[in-house]
Amino acid sequence: MNLDDLALQIELMRKRVALLQRQSEQQKAQEDIEVITDVFKELYLALEEMQIANEDLQQQNEELFNAQQSLIAQGQRYQELFEEVPDAYLVTDPTGVIQEANSAAQNMLNISKNFLLGKPLGIFVLEKELIAFHLKVTHLSDRAEIPDWKMQEWEANMRPRNKTPIVAAMKVAAIRNQQGNLVGLRWLVRDISESKRIQAKLQWAEEAMRQALAKEREFSELTSRLLTTASHEFRNPLATIYSSAELLEHYRHLWSDERQQIHLRRIQTSVMHITQLLNDLLVLNQDETGKLEFNPTPLNLVEFCRDLLEELEQSDRSQHAIVFSSECQCTSANLDAKLLRQILTNLFSNCLKYSPIGSTVKFSVTTANERAIFQTQDSGIGIPPADIEHIFEPFHRASNTGNIPGMGLGMSIVKQAVDLHGGEIIVESAIDAGTTFTVILPFSRNLYV
Repeated sequence: MNLDDLALQIELMRKRVALLQRQSEQQKAQEDIEVITDVFKELYLALEEMQIANEDLQQQNEELFNAQQSLIAQGQRYQELFEEVPDAYLVTDPTGVIQEANSAAQNMLNISKNFLLGKPLGIFVLEKELIAFHLKVTHLSDRAEIPDWKMQEWEANMRPRNKTPIVAAMKVAAIRNQQGNLVGLRWLVRDISESKRIQAKLQWAEEAMRQALAKEREFSELTSRLLTTASHEFRNPLATIYSSAELLEHYRHLWSDERQQIHLRRIQTSVMHITQLLNDLLVLNQDETGKLEFNPTPLNLVEFCRDLLEELEQSDRSQHAIVFSSECQCTSANLDAKLLRQILTNLFSNCLKYSPIGSTVKFSVTTANERAIFQTQDSGIGIPPADIEHIFEPFHRASNTGNIPGMGLGMSIVKQAVDLHGGEIIVESAIDAGTTFTVILPFSRNLYV
């Protein structure tokens, strides 16, 4: 029996006693005794009911007290768990306004609880991500009618008060009342900045390892190709030297001076060819090991080009008509002599190698706007369009070179030397019509005297 039932019983008893009183005033003495007896019976019953009601009330009060103590204990346990959670734990309304926050949240956001409560959680999100964050919170509110939507997991960049930004992993769950309506959101927020940094370092290390392995494979392949190509390219000039030297040893006393000179020139040409091969290999090795240096010094370009052409003409033995022209506004330029020799020797040697005997090979040098412009032009076999984009790769040779000797290193070395000068190289070619190479090198301001 509750308080409402007890009050009703008392009211009914009061009305019954009043009725009996009115009846007793109207009846005789005999009847009075009967009325009094009825009254006592009614009072006895009422007292019994009141006793039962009192016992019920005491039991209910005891149950309410126990329930209250249990709720207090549960509240304390909840508060202890709330505070002891190592991650930031917050409770917000459906729009993200903070209503509760544990100590970890206060520490992570570097702000006291008094200033934290009532603030939108979004004010701690970086401005560039703020719109996306609000859209996600709005989306949760829009899904409020879905009773079984699962916990959402996000990542966001947050800026604690007066501290550097952090990367935060967020878990968001719904809070619903007894009717199933969305009344709030629970947020579990963890600072994962350090794990992100470690992850980035691991990714960097993995990428560095992949690059190192790729470089090692590339170097192994390069070494293999180098040994194969070099052994083939050295064999022919060495055979020529050996053959001519042996013939001279046994028959020079029977030959005319002219015939002896033919074999001597063959030996000289072969030696020059081997020397060029060795120079190319040396430059390639220096580039691979990072030891290829750029040391510009003042050069007289016209004299430099003329001296170089004299050497190349001797090796060509007048098989081609060589035309040299110069239009230099200044004869002195600040360039690396060794690298420039590699550039011009390889370009001009290719002109002679891939042009028919008796054809004309042109070479020119000009200067303008603090730049030197070198150009070689031949009327040889040309370069197929499909090969032009690969001619600067080590060991690449055009598909139409046939049995013409070569290692495929010259143009790679030319490109490396041009790049070290900070210059550019332009290729124009047509099959069976010839090739023109234009090299543009800026004068260097850093001199090594």
